[in-house]
Amino acid sequence: MNQQAHVHGPDCNHDHDHDHHDHQHGHVHGPNCGHAHQEPVRNTLKDVGRNDPCPCGSDKKFKKCHGA
Repeated sequence: MNQQAHVHGPDCNHDHDHDHHDHQHGHVHGPNCGHAHQEPVRNTLKDVGRNDPCPCGSDKKFKKCHGA
């Protein structure tokens, strides 16, 4: 059975009872929904250059190890 996504419009009022863990079911909220804004995930690691040591710890250059 194919399950439909649970979608709210731009002015989501939540007139129905549901759990806020509906992300498994494609729960989508509009911009004025009133739910807390979630910050995007940021990569805190610095980029590895081709000639830098590989971050895996092999003592090889990145280009000869995981950069291939």
